[in-house]
Amino acid sequence: MPWLLYTYLITEALAPFFASLIILTTILFLGRILPLFDFIINFGISLPDFIRLCAYMVPNLFLFAIPMASMLGVILCFTRMGNDNELIALKAAGLGLYRMLPAVIFFALCTSLITGYFSTTLIPRGTSAMRQLFFQLAKEGIDRGLQEKKFSEGLPDVVIYIDGKDEATQQWQGVYVADSRDAENPLTIVAEKGDLLADMSAMLITLRLQNGSIHLAKDALTQTISFATYSINIPLPGPEADAEGNAASARTSEMTQQEIRDYVAAHDRESAESVSRLIEYHLRLVLPGGCFILTVLGLPLALRTRPGQRSVGVPLGLIIFICYYILLTTVKSLSENSPMPVALTMWTPNLIFGVLTLYILRFANLESTSSLIDFFLKIIAAMQSLLTRPMRKKNS
Repeated sequence: MPWLLYTYLITEALAPFFASLIILTTILFLGRILPLFDFIINFGISLPDFIRLCAYMVPNLFLFAIPMASMLGVILCFTRMGNDNELIALKAAGLGLYRMLPAVIFFALCTSLITGYFSTTLIPRGTSAMRQLFFQLAKEGIDRGLQEKKFSEGLPDVVIYIDGKDEATQQWQGVYVADSRDAENPLTIVAEKGDLLADMSAMLITLRLQNGSIHLAKDALTQTISFATYSINIPLPGPEADAEGNAASARTSEMTQQEIRDYVAAHDRESAESVSRLIEYHLRLVLPGGCFILTVLGLPLALRTRPGQRSVGVPLGLIIFICYYILLTTVKSLSENSPMPVALTMWTPNLIFGVLTLYILRFANLESTSSLIDFFLKIIAAMQSLLTRPMRKKNS
């Protein structure tokens, strides 16, 4: 009987889990892809390359979508069973919350292991592959745009014109550059020769010019500077550019867990770089643990629903999920300057929500309530009354 029950519960949770996962992943994907539209359009990315780009983004999206979908899968599963009176039938057969809990724990363990695999293995690989793809596509787009006797396309706020190209050395002849990245001080550069260098580690395109002059015109003043060699660094758009548009040379998100441990062991553990890497190291482990805790917490939240009543499990789950990630973001910021060990600070949200889960499970098994759940229920009731009040006025 238990194995048949566990199989049934897990099977019932899979459908809402996958449905929630698809919806959440789509929402997160749209949020991530919209800022990259300029890059995709400017460099004319083909459909196969766009599919590759989306595939590299998926692990980062699943890192947040899977825990939420796992929690919703459990909540929706038991909410549906409660509405169909299946839970009452199970209780009448002597199967209480603790008899159903092993199925939820197994389901939570599976989703947390998948989340852990994404966070520790696939995300570093995907981030590295996505950065290489960005660089490759940008470099190819620039090369295609740099044609003789034509103005370049694709470089943001920089226009290049070349009069000719040496077929043997691929060096440009007769180069004209209009650099308007600084809108208040636009530059016009003319050079006899030039070429292009690419640095993938820094996500930079460098225009190396020879024997030319720089012309600056501002108001009624003009200035001309002659040079023998002059370099223009143009940062390429990428998945992890900072506020200035420059990609960091060492990317913690691309490092494996072992590489992070080796780096911290070889450097000062208290340095800002080591602390940043330790935060990333523990964050990759904290999120799978949070997935497990939140999924188990979904069971007592779903059992709050009674037949014929409006479901409160989903709103409660969303509130608790948001609170968890707010707390996780807070401790992540505190870990950068906190005198406490990074491991202790980063695992604080899981400790708090782990105790909360045990607390709520105890009351749910006794079919009682707690002041904490009642507090959240009052908030939900107040929000629902605000949302339905205009509808009532309209109907009246």
